[in-house]
Amino acid sequence: MSSNSHSAESSSHSDDVSLKEKLAYGMGALPHELAVTGVKYLGNPIFNIILHLSPVLVGNVFIIIRIWDAFTDPFLGNLSDNTRSKWGRRKPYILFGAIGSGIIFTLIWWVPKSIYGNAQLLFWYFLIFALIHYTFVTAFQVPYNALGYEMSSDYHGRTRVFAYRAFFAQIAKLILPWLFFLCQLEIFNSDAMVGVKWVAGTAGVIIILFILPTILKVKEGSAKKAEKQERVKLLNSIGLTLKNSPFRILVFLTFVTIFGSNFALALGYYVNIYYVFDGDTVQGAKLVGVGNTLGTIVAFASIPILTALSAKIGKIQTLGICIAMLAIGSILSWWLYTPENPYLQLYTYPFMVMGDMGFWLFITSMKADICDWDEWKTGLRREGMYGAASGWFQKMTQAITFGGASYLLVWIGFDAVLEGDQTESTLTWMRLIYAGLPAILAILGIIALKYYPMNDKKAAEIQTELKARRAESAPSTET
Repeated sequence: MSSNSHSAESSSHSDDVSLKEKLAYGMGALPHELAVTGVKYLGNPIFNIILHLSPVLVGNVFIIIRIWDAFTDPFLGNLSDNTRSKWGRRKPYILFGAIGSGIIFTLIWWVPKSIYGNAQLLFWYFLIFALIHYTFVTAFQVPYNALGYEMSSDYHGRTRVFAYRAFFAQIAKLILPWLFFLCQLEIFNSDAMVGVKWVAGTAGVIIILFILPTILKVKEGSAKKAEKQERVKLLNSIGLTLKNSPFRILVFLTFVTIFGSNFALALGYYVNIYYVFDGDTVQGAKLVGVGNTLGTIVAFASIPILTALSAKIGKIQTLGICIAMLAIGSILSWWLYTPENPYLQLYTYPFMVMGDMGFWLFITSMKADICDWDEWKTGLRREGMYGAASGWFQKMTQAITFGGASYLLVWIGFDAVLEGDQTESTLTWMRLIYAGLPAILAILGIIALKYYPMNDKKAAEIQTELKARRAESAPSTET
């Protein structure tokens, strides 16, 4: 580490975050992941596989709600940045959003039996409740991300904050792949539509209860810095955000990497159920759950390893290693997803899960650094807008991948009514897209990472200059 970087890091330890706050913020990742990702894990299995709604219509729901996010995310981010209240800029929205999303997440799956088999009514039911749910999710997610960005001003301390978040996010990821399997347990008479009501209801309670430590114990790091900051109009704030060159690179990096990962997530159930298990939905869902459980155990163990590696070789290099692991895991899936030995695929999960967990750990920490770059260039602390903008691009990527996966399923000839009798061509294309596309996109992400300018040394220089500016603008204590 350079002397400049070491100096900046040492001088910022007084701003570091207590263990209690790291734990409290990290716990918020559990309801955050359930609220954001739970619909994606259950949407296709419940509405397509069980209720036989066309995958195109299911995909259209995901596309529409992400278009809706194009309006709600920036609005909420700017609103949070401009809020001045005795409860802070972030916490009121986080609490309101978590309560709303917990309730609506439960209601999404209470599909009336009277509309079973009616594609139009099923589509509108799913769409309306998903739109309401993700509006609450935006109110929760955008300020929650911003709260994390502003908790620490230490370059590596930020990574430690998000390591705690990653730990609790992995607990959610341990649960999420099992949701569809749990819906089909014998205690629900193997009726997935009965099971999903209980499973989703439990998830809704968790979303509300587990956000409380974040609300009660975490301090807002930039609240005082922003007290006298002028309010920024929405369009001006969006323009300033898009002018941030490191942010644009991270957006591209996020797009190509998440595009590949979410295609794998969207198609994973189908490859297992219709290729590996010949249409057996229970066994397919079970193996997905077993694989993700194994991968999550590896992810828990890898969090301290990657955090320490980042402090030694830097965030950028460690992030590159994580993206490379995603590519390796995708390529291996072509040979290791096989009907002859279904559990052979478990060898891909350590690569995929460790790579995915590491990607989110470091990309989020780097977004906090970008907020310093923004203050360096504009004089403003706008973590809310960066939380909104990055969340919006991530959600649009997810919409494209999940919606695109649905269209691809139709294009390659997939038909849920055929169950295990899919054509050979359909299964081959399904496997090829699942294995090849994420690997190609991960390689593009590694190339983009080479152009990212915010390394350890530059971050230290910016921190030093920002502290000098704040000292100059602080009111004099002389009499």
